[in-house]
Amino acid sequence: MVLDSVLTLLATGMYQAATLYDPGYKTHEWASNQSDTAILVTLILFHIAAIVGSLAGWLLIERYAKKQINFVVMSFVVVGCTVSIAVPHNLIAVAFARSLMGVAHGMAYLVVLVHGGEILVKELRGVIISMINFCIISGALIGAIVNPIGLDSLTANQFLGILGLTYMLLAFILNLVICYESPVFLLQRNHDSEALRSMIKLRNESTETWEIRNEITEMKTMLSEDAITTRSIFLDGNLRPLTLIALGKIASVLSFNYAVNAIKSNVIDEVLDSNGTDIRLSIFILMSIRMVVGMGAMFSVDVVGRRALQLVSTVSTGLLMVAIGITYLATDSITSDIGMALFVACEVGASLGLTFIPDVLCSEAFNTKKKALSIAGVQMLEQILHLTVFAIVYKWDFAEYDQVGATLLVAGLPLLPIGYMLYRKLPETSKMSIRQARIEFYKREGIVFGGSKNSVEALFD
Repeated sequence: MVLDSVLTLLATGMYQAATLYDPGYKTHEWASNQSDTAILVTLILFHIAAIVGSLAGWLLIERYAKKQINFVVMSFVVVGCTVSIAVPHNLIAVAFARSLMGVAHGMAYLVVLVHGGEILVKELRGVIISMINFCIISGALIGAIVNPIGLDSLTANQFLGILGLTYMLLAFILNLVICYESPVFLLQRNHDSEALRSMIKLRNESTETWEIRNEITEMKTMLSEDAITTRSIFLDGNLRPLTLIALGKIASVLSFNYAVNAIKSNVIDEVLDSNGTDIRLSIFILMSIRMVVGMGAMFSVDVVGRRALQLVSTVSTGLLMVAIGITYLATDSITSDIGMALFVACEVGASLGLTFIPDVLCSEAFNTKKKALSIAGVQMLEQILHLTVFAIVYKWDFAEYDQVGATLLVAGLPLLPIGYMLYRKLPETSKMSIRQARIEFYKREGIVFGGSKNSVEALFD
């Protein structure tokens, strides 16, 4: 159902790793004798193209079926991977491949959040949408490990390209066989019978059940409510969920960006004495922690709830980053073992929901007429932040304690008020239908923070 898009994001995540961790590209043949500016532009093209991809996804998703869009996205990945395999040593070819992967990333991310939110059962929506971020992290782990080393007979670009093509073969089969159109999309076009058939397949039933009939009825009610609103993402109460989820994305980037990751990696490499090796054990350790802890949090998001995980993850990460930053600013030396322990604890806190809870909220927060553009706007903000951080600190080595401390303070301090604000303002939407969840986001009073999941009389103020 959403596995094809998830595989696409697993492939594109491998290319995003270059701006999340030190890729060691200056030792690659395509970067030899090239200026720092040329290398920087080549690397950040992924994020620029992802912005373009988000806008393209917004234009396409309300006009074409998801299966058709998925095939378009796959074609971008296939061409990008093929170029990576065929011309791995040419700067222009690498830049072109990264651009294609960025476009595919932006489109696939948007499609899977919109489509997933509309087709998944409410009891499992949180865990399945969380899997999207998990797969991007998995792809980033592969890319971060492979980029500095490559293989005996293959360059890193070629290996990632072959792996990406393998993912796309699986994605093509899944998209062809088990990609069912969203009933919401079909109901918007008055294809009621097709919507019912699609829902029966999505719920793995042979005939219409009371649950399916109720879901279809609620979707029709939701669409009739949304029909009286405008398409502006700043009107009809949409600014509130848009602002809250944008804050969540800002917190996500502050905790997981090139600067913070480089600091963590440098400290752990110093403890492990792995600076002389090609394999960055520090990256493997950090990403493994993020994946293992994140998997546990992912399976609890529909049980514990979104708000609790968001609060614990944001505040614990912010407090640890501020404490570590003050320590680095206040002393001339700090034991590497202690630094490593603190950064590992920080990684555990950040893995509890900071990066995936905003995706879950994106899938359920917005009016159907505004959803695609709202999600695209949030995604573009995320890409701009990653691009900006990487462009600023690209040449920094983070060798000075003052530089490390100031960076951690700048990244950590905003997390504390953001965490408090999100906890106070976010509704608890676990186990709610998308109509109920959207209603809670648009309310200003009587918000459900837990317990009762009943909807309310009025959608807007």
